[in-house]
Amino acid sequence: MLERLFSLGYSKTFAERYYELWGERALAIAEAMERPLPRCFRVNTLRIEVPRLTKLLNKKGFQFRRVPWAREGFCLTREPFSITSTPEYLSGLLYIQEASSMYPPVALEPGPGETVADMAAAPGGKTSHMAQLMENRGIIYAFDVGEERLKETRLNLSRLGVTNAVLFHKSSLHIDELGVEFDKILLDAPCTGSGTIHKNPERKANRTMDDVKFCQGLQMKLIEKALEVLKRGGVLVYSTCSLEPEENEFVIQWVLDNFDVELLPLRHGEPALTKPFGVELSEEIKKARRFYPDRHGTSGFFVAKIKKL
Repeated sequence: MLERLFSLGYSKTFAERYYELWGERALAIAEAMERPLPRCFRVNTLRIEVPRLTKLLNKKGFQFRRVPWAREGFCLTREPFSITSTPEYLSGLLYIQEASSMYPPVALEPGPGETVADMAAAPGGKTSHMAQLMENRGIIYAFDVGEERLKETRLNLSRLGVTNAVLFHKSSLHIDELGVEFDKILLDAPCTGSGTIHKNPERKANRTMDDVKFCQGLQMKLIEKALEVLKRGGVLVYSTCSLEPEENEFVIQWVLDNFDVELLPLRHGEPALTKPFGVELSEEIKKARRFYPDRHGTSGFFVAKIKKL
């Protein structure tokens, strides 16, 4: 089986790690990531109601199925022509977004009038989803370090009619400088992206354990900052598109060991790993969730919901 992973282009280090984590299933996960994901979209309820948009698209020959965890989310099963060339897309009635990426805002449950942060916002998919859930009421402080990606974010938020977001061209490691206390925070953290092989095949071979360790260090710093500015009783949702336990379960174990928090249960996805590489982690970590390409038809994804006590 390792030979098959090698033939798909995985480095020896990562092929062996994945076999240790999932056994024979590692091959099913890797083969699922060779296939393109279905194109999914989110209805922008700031501009149109879900039934109205789905009817408009059905009339044009588009067919789709619901995303189980997002009532505004759909994945196309028939696309007679590119949905991005429709007036509905161009006028901001929908947003193209992977199904797994719709889960963090749904898990966070930001409400109208709340003060929310998006700590790594570009290109604005999750920011705009939160604005929908908040009905454009309250405020979202959205951070990103990439200037070009922030321009794209601004264009996306404008097209989608988001009016309650403030963009900061700054690392969210400086979030405390605002002097704001947050009700809810979304940290879709910078990561190695090993769950996105379907669109970044080069990551099979060019990632190293140094990359994993670097990302883990940054993720821990960002979480520490988030918990510093989160209100007591507030909620932080942490997510990555990485398969690596060091960026997921090990980070959450570190949070449980070092901060006064509790993990809240999530409904969708598979329970997170509690014995990755034979390391015994807290049973609580099962409350965090993983999405897999072979079972969920999504990118590899991790989501944890943390409440500050």
